[in-house]
Amino acid sequence: MSKLPKLRVKWFVEPFRETTIDFEKAKYSLPFGPPYNLSIIFDGQVINSYDELVELTNKEHNRDKEFLEVVVVIPRGGG
Repeated sequence: MSKLPKLRVKWFVEPFRETTIDFEKAKYSLPFGPPYNLSIIFDGQVINSYDELVELTNKEHNRDKEFLEVVVVIPRGGG
């Protein structure tokens, strides 16, 4: 990937907000794994690390896009 895209991050936590960040900053800006009780969804999949985000970004259908969308949500249990 010649140029990394920016990420549009939709935070479905209180308060709801939407931000745009540089891809490289995602490593430190997104709440990957413990101790965070949040799920990060990209390309229809829950991701648990920055490395997974990079791997999915490098898939052919994501190449050369200016922006990619990431969603951060609070997982809900129940029955």
